[in-house]
Amino acid sequence: MLGKLSVPIREGGTGEVIYSQMGTRRVCGARSDNGGAIAKGTEVVVTRYDKGIAYVRLWSEMSGELDEASAGKAN
Repeated sequence: MLGKLSVPIREGGTGEVIYSQMGTRRVCGARSDNGGAIAKGTEVVVTRYDKGIAYVRLWSEMSGELDEASAGKAN
């Protein structure tokens, strides 16, 4: 699920992600999947939920990994 941080995530801390699900805008507490900091306004992908917290990774990282994996299969 793709979302955008409305509150930044500090290193090891918790922020807030806004996303749309079934046409409804939702807000959830969020932590970085790798424990690093992520700036407000950054597009992120939710990788899992645990005890009401969304764990997120940068969309730019996820899209880059997909492009590299596709290039590797083409060769």
